[in-house]
Amino acid sequence: MEVVFAKPSVFSLTTCLFLLFVVPCPMPQVISASRRTDIPACYAPWFVNRLRAGHVFVQNPYSRKMSRVSLAPGDVHAIVFWSKNYAPLLSRLDEIERTTKNLFFHFTITANRELELHAPDPQDAIRDYQFIARRYAAERIIWRYDPLCITDQLSFEIHEERFARCAEQLQGHATRCIISFAHPYKKVLANFQKDSGHRFIDPPLEAKKEYAERLALRARACGIILFACCNDYLLSASIGKASCIDGRYLSGMFEASLDTRSALTRTECACTKSMDIGAYNTCVHGCLYCYANDDKDRAQAAHEQHDPGWNALTMQVEEADRAPAEA
Repeated sequence: MEVVFAKPSVFSLTTCLFLLFVVPCPMPQVISASRRTDIPACYAPWFVNRLRAGHVFVQNPYSRKMSRVSLAPGDVHAIVFWSKNYAPLLSRLDEIERTTKNLFFHFTITANRELELHAPDPQDAIRDYQFIARRYAAERIIWRYDPLCITDQLSFEIHEERFARCAEQLQGHATRCIISFAHPYKKVLANFQKDSGHRFIDPPLEAKKEYAERLALRARACGIILFACCNDYLLSASIGKASCIDGRYLSGMFEASLDTRSALTRTECACTKSMDIGAYNTCVHGCLYCYANDDKDRAQAAHEQHDPGWNALTMQVEEADRAPAEA
C-alpha cells in the first residue's frame, strides 16, 4: 500500500513515522493452488472463473471456518501451482497472467501409473513440463518424484530406472527435483488394501538413505539437484532440504518483497507463508499413497458434483456466511 503524505504543515514527522512503521500495509500474498488437490488438472475452469471474479472462498480444513480470499491483481504477488497434469491449464495461461505473471510450478512426474490410477501418460507430462520450462524458465518449475512409494510389486530398482529415464528427458529443462518417501498413514494402507493388489513396503531408514543417494547421482548426471521434502534424515552433501514454497527464492526470482515467515504444514516442512485455496477429498487422480484423500470414491463424487461457477471449490458460499480473509 502506498502512503501519501500531506503537506509538512499538516502532518508532523512523528505522524509520518507512525504511518510508515506502525500502520500495517497489506502485503500481496502467494496463492497456493494447491497442496490439497490438483487444481490445474481437475478444476482449471473454476480457477480461472475465480480469478475473473477477483476472490475465492476457502474453508479451513480443521476449523471449518470459511474465509474470503482476494484474488485481485494488486493482492496476488505470485501463484504456486501443484499438479500431475497441466494440460487443462496450458491454454489458460494468458488469462491467468492478467492477475499476475509471477507463476511458479510444481510438476509431479513419476511414471508409476500402477499407483497413480488416473495420472497422464508420462511422455505427455514430460512434453508439458518442457513447454512450461521454455515459456517461463527452468528455474520457475520443479520436478517432483514424490512420493517414492515402494511395494511388493514396485521395487526401488524399478523406481530408479523410471527416475533416470525422466531425468534424461528433462535434462536442460529441470534444475531441481524434490523427493520424499511415502508415509504409511492408516488411510494410505487402507486404500492399498481396498483398491490395489500391491502391498506397501516401508524400507528401513538406512535403505532409504542409500536409495536417495543413488537418485541424487542419477539426477546430477542430468544437471539436476535433488532435494528432500519433510524427510530430513535424507539430507546430505548431495541432497538439500526442500522449501516447496520459499518466499526468499520467489522474492529474488520475481524481484519483490514477499512474506518469508515460516508456515509449516507438517513436521520438517520448510515452507513460508502462502494461502492455499484448495480442498481435501477432491482430487481424482486416484493415487493410492495420497494423504489428501480419505477415499477415492468420495473424491470422485465431489468432482462430479462440482460446479465451475461456485465461489468455493466444493460449494457456493452466501455472503452472510463469509468470514474475513485469513492473515
